[in-house]
Amino acid sequence: MRAVTALAAAAVLVALGAVVVLGASGALVGGGDAGEVTATWTSDSAIPSDSNHHEPAVGGVDGDQRVFAPISSTRAVDACALVAFDATDGAERWRDAVPSANCTVHAVADVAVADYDRDGTTEVLATTTEREVVAYAPGGAVEREWSLSAYGYTKPIVANVTGDATPEVVVVDSQGLVQVLEGDGGVAWRDARDGYVWGTPVVADVDDDGRVEVVVADSTGTMTAYDATGGVDWTTELDGEAVTWLGHGDADADGVTEFYAGTPAGSVFAVDGTGERAWTTTRSDLTATAAVLRDDAGGGAFVASDDGTVARLDAETGDVAWETAVASDAVQMMPPPVAGDVDGDGDPELVVAANDGTVAVLDPTTGRTLASTTHDDRVFAAPVLADVDDDGSDELFVQYADGTVRRFDYAD
Repeated sequence: MRAVTALAAAAVLVALGAVVVLGASGALVGGGDAGEVTATWTSDSAIPSDSNHHEPAVGGVDGDQRVFAPISSTRAVDACALVAFDATDGAERWRDAVPSANCTVHAVADVAVADYDRDGTTEVLATTTEREVVAYAPGGAVEREWSLSAYGYTKPIVANVTGDATPEVVVVDSQGLVQVLEGDGGVAWRDARDGYVWGTPVVADVDDDGRVEVVVADSTGTMTAYDATGGVDWTTELDGEAVTWLGHGDADADGVTEFYAGTPAGSVFAVDGTGERAWTTTRSDLTATAAVLRDDAGGGAFVASDDGTVARLDAETGDVAWETAVASDAVQMMPPPVAGDVDGDGDPELVVAANDGTVAVLDPTTGRTLASTTHDDRVFAAPVLADVDDDGSDELFVQYADGTVRRFDYAD
């Protein structure tokens, strides 16, 4: 990686919370643990920092399962890097260091694992404070670099946006420049937005028209769907509130994506794939959204807030179906829960990593705590779920504020 002469970095830190549950009436309900969450390994990657808040990625590269951790620091030290760990035992396999001049709180942002150039080899992609998007070969060698106008904050998304023979890399830097990058290093199209972008864009056929859209929401409260050429399909205003999280999914199974935008003020805006606003509700501050499950199967939109709670919101109305407190003490923020099958029964569970170090598995239908464990280290990033040992159930990977990664296994 190369150093740059100047770097303007703005830290956006959000903090986590405790587990309590609301029943259908909205009242808090309880529930004892039904299983066990066990730490399998902890990486040897602690650094002088307590603010790592970008998500790792987990995936198979060159036949091996790896965990790719973005390690950043609040101090200019020789510690920032993208580090690859063996998903089985946590051993370090390779690292690409960021120069100390660029070692800041966003040194390496959220990581993606994908075959971006369709050459049959899975690569690793990340944005950095060197104002680059970097694609790494399986062994860690830099394979491709694209320039950014500012440091990267969100995960690169690999998808076929333009409809040609190969996919593109969609990336939005912290200043709001949307770019669709071609695998050979070119740029298909770009658009400069008026606000910062912190929520990872959504790239999918969101309105069921057979074409892929790129959906971005920014700090001005503007949400936009771009078409394959960069034209605007629709724009929706979200009352001027900055969007920090953008959960999405087809909650009502109608083929159209529903979006749930979380804001620092605690609002959740529901917007469908055609740009129509459905409802708005207010939670505690710093509301984070990610997991969306079918509403008729006990799902809906799942959100977390700085009061330490996770809640299930009815996808049609925004009403609270249940609320569960996960953190034991007051917290700065709460990463959003994620969904995956951690017990191998074919149905999803919710997993949340709280700012106080608690990792909990919840029943998405009732909010009951199935298992939990707590460590002293804080957490600012959502967990990542992946079945790395082919046992039919997802393992849990959590990156802590000091740069370490822990793998957890769930047993009921």
